Amino acid sequence: MKHSFQKILSFVTISAFTLLTLNACKKDKSAEDVQLPPEVKDHNLVLKFKAVIDTVPLEFGKSYQNFFKQSFSVKTFKFYVHGIEMINTDSGKVFRTGADKYFLVDFSDSTTTELKLAVLPYQYNRLGITIGVDSARNVSGAQTGALDPAKGMFWTWNTGYIMAKLEGTSPSSTAPGGVFEYHIGGFKEPDNVLRKPVLLFPFGQSLDLKPGKTSEITVTANIGAWFYNPHDIKFNENPVCTTPGVLAHQIADNYSKMFTVISVVNE
Repeated sequence: MKHSFQKILSFVTISAFTLLTLNACKKDKSAEDVQLPPEVKDHNLVLKFKAVIDTVPLEFGKSYQNFFKQSFSVKTFKFYVHGIEMINTDSGKVFRTGADKYFLVDFSDSTTTELKLAVLPYQYNRLGITIGVDSARNVSGAQTGALDPAKGMFWTWNTGYIMAKLEGTSPSSTAPGGVFEYHIGGFKEPDNVLRKPVLLFPFGQSLDLKPGKTSEITVTANIGAWFYNPHDIKFNENPVCTTPGVLAHQIADNYSKMFTVISVVNE
């Protein structure tokens, strides 16, 4: 009787351990693994970026003022985005675009400011993005597409990609020629400048993707946010930042708040 009880106990213990092991080894099926329905085709969501300075549309070469009333004009404004997520906070559902999808949004090239995405049809109320290029891609050598070094957004294998770039001139700048140059990069701690904001939709609006239909989200990128909150960046004090470090980290903190979803349009 004693041996039978020990056999039963041993069987129960092994079975329980096996069940726990199988559960632990199950792949956490992310939304990336979801098979998109055939009617989605190449895309069903267009994500549009518009450059502004506070609420005024950006015009290259035109004079504006920052938070500190310093005049400036812009000649270059571009940044990398990847890891785009559509989020439903009520259900907890998250759809992530493929990890290999990188986009360089360059406001001197209108063909880059509208991203065409294939997203699982569902209702979403948040947009998540990653600003920059992850560490693996920073040390992967010469690449193609949006990550091609010819795009002017790559330093070296050691310092990696420029995650975001803002250039122009200001009479307040102490740099030669009155220029300002912010080339923000760094993928190693403590200088990692990757930022992952989650954006709210306008009140009462949601993304309602229907099979066979295409929706649009318009997001503004506010250059004014680069200069303050939480860090004060003034042209007379810091007109140039072209290496990873504390200043780049601070500017990244600031521009992580530059995005606002201004409209969601469902077909």
